[in-house]
Amino acid sequence: MRYRTAAILAAVLIGGMFCLPHVAFAVFPTLRGGARIPVLFDIVLFCITFRWFLALPIITVLFTLAAFTSNWRRAV
Repeated sequence: MRYRTAAILAAVLIGGMFCLPHVAFAVFPTLRGGARIPVLFDIVLFCITFRWFLALPIITVLFTLAAFTSNWRRAV
């Protein structure tokens, strides 16, 4: 994995965690009113609750993986 791929994946994953609640509330406005769609509501609640805590570990893991699997430092 290259660093550019790690950066794109990190942006997509973190962006998805930040926009998923807004998309879910726009598509299912009854979620704000207290109606529950069990699996979707749990995923949205998880993203709302832990998005700030998961951003740094996602970036760290992806860039560490990119560092260990980078081809430019290996002697072929």
